[in-house]
Parts: sequence; structure tokens; C-alpha cells
Amino acid sequence: MRQVTSSVIALSALALSSQTALSATANVPFTSVVTATCVLTVGTPGVMAANTDFTSLSSTSAGGVSGTVSALSTGTTFKVSAIAPTTFQTAPAGGGTSVDFSSVYRATGATTIGTTPGATMTTLNSGSTNIVVDLAAVKSSGTFDAGAYSAEVIVRCE
Repeated sequence: MRQVTSSVIALSALALSSQTALSATANVPFTSVVTATCVLTVGTPGVMAANTDFTSLSSTSAGGVSGTVSALSTGTTFKVSAIAPTTFQTAPAGGGTSVDFSSVYRATGATTIGTTPGATMTTLNSGSTNIVVDLAAVKSSGTFDAGAYSAEVIVRCE
């Protein structure tokens, strides 16, 4: 009897070991909230060069360089503009008198914008937009004296 009992236990153990183990699964949820954001990053600072009669300093004159800004927008409610300054930040004595400033911008990428006056607000599409900014300072009388001049265009995303 003892041998029969041992055989039954061995067969039972063999039968149990050949059964597939039951598996279990669980779904792990993940969530996220992306807020509407506009991030501006200056790429290249601009350079204004004098025209041949020294009555204008402009990034579009020979030797001038346009400024660049990258705009990353996570929503479609943002508008961009490039506001011209009203004065130089630095200029030689008298260099900032009788000066009119103007700016324009254009863009490619998520939003394509042709040449647009700086104060004009343009809606940005969601994504990355490369903005090119130009600045001109024009003397209404006289010429620009020798010296260092600096000014800033304010690019806004609002």
C-alpha cells in the first residue's frame, strides 16, 4: 500500500507541475498636462551698419546682420511682435538726437510670416518658429557721429 500511495503522490505532483501557471496583468495609467506656453530664445544678435552717407544705421545695410529669435509655442493663442526702440541704449554724445527707429520681422517654421512691421502682432501656430528681426535707425537731420551705438528690439510673445 505504501508503494501505491507513493506512486499516487508522484503522479499527482507530475500532473500539477505540467499545468501552466496563471498570469496576471495590470494597466498603469499615466497623465500629463501641458500648459499653453511661449518661449523665446535669442539666437543671433543683430548688427546695424551705416549707409554710405551715414544718415542710417540698419541691419539690412551692407555689413549689417539681422537678429534671430526662436519662438516655441504650445498653443495657438499667442501673438508675436518686434517692437522698435525709441532711443539708443548707448550712443556717443548727440548721436541719439533726431533719430527715428523702425523694425520689421519675418518668420519660418510652424508659422510662416512675410516681412511685417514690428508693431504688428501675428498669431503663432503651435510648434517652433524661427523669427528674423531687422532694425533701422534713421537721422532726420545730420549724420551719425563716430562711436558705438546699441539698441534693442523687444520681441514679444503674448
